[in-house]
Formats: sequence, C-alpha cells, structure tokens
Amino acid sequence: MISFTRIMTVVMFGAICFMLIVPTALKGHNTPLAIGIVVLFVAYLVTNLILWQRMKRRS
Repeated sequence: MISFTRIMTVVMFGAICFMLIVPTALKGHNTPLAIGIVVLFVAYLVTNLILWQRMKRRS
C-alpha cells in the first residue's frame, strides 16, 4: 500500500508541475522558473526512488 501511495504522490506532483506550473511559466516567458521546476521534480523523483529502495530493503 505504501508503494501505491508513493507512486500516486509522484504522479500528482508531476501533473501539477507539467500541466500547470511549467506551461504557465513558459507562456509568461519565465524560462528560469520552468527549468527550476523541472530540476525540482527530478530531485523529488530521485529522492523518492532512493527512499523507496531503502524501505523495500528493510521489509
């Protein structure tokens, strides 16, 4: 169950980033904000993968 909720959280954060924030930033010609959001999402994704692997090894 924890895996499912972790995956859904990442999917929802991705939806917010890539369907709302990044297009709005690009439409407003704010490329640094769009790049920052993408970098933040990638860092969030990597962190979740690392934490998921650590949890998986403990159980």
